Amino acid sequence: MNISIADVKNIVHIGNIKSRSANAKKGWALEYVCDKETQKKENGRIYFIIVDDEIWKIGSSECKGGIKNTFAFYEGGLSGSPSIRTFGINLLISEQINIGKTIQVYALFIEPIKIVINGLLSSIEKITYPQIKVMEDLCREDYKSAYGVYPKWNFQEKGEKWTDHIKNAYKEHVDAH
Repeated sequence: MNISIADVKNIVHIGNIKSRSANAKKGWALEYVCDKETQKKENGRIYFIIVDDEIWKIGSSECKGGIKNTFAFYEGGLSGSPSIRTFGINLLISEQINIGKTIQVYALFIEPIKIVINGLLSSIEKITYPQIKVMEDLCREDYKSAYGVYPKWNFQEKGEKWTDHIKNAYKEHVDAH
């Protein structure tokens, strides 16, 4: 069984990752194809980094500012003091762009649910969001069920370490800043 992004219900095409000029500070940028409301939607989100129509990374975020802010961290992965994960994904995206791969970003947004909260003498209805981690785990397990492995760039879930070239580039970056 193969998973086609086109077959995933409620998925939103966020944008396409494009190369910037060689002398630009950032090597690539996410060019949004979705509206500004979707870009800034505060719901927790599962994002998919798609390389040549194949899911290479499944991740989640609940950060403020929506998917736009989530990807601002990745786009800025070579500036400041990023984590090795942010730095590594930025570098991996750059490498794929540089060899002519097509990279897209899609997202699934977690939807709010109505719950009843009981107090001592009364109850109230509230709108809340389920934990995004449950949705992320389900997406990754669905992928693993279909392919027998986790996506290529989900290193932690696969129990893999970052490659030496990423670890070395990260060390050089940290030492330089």
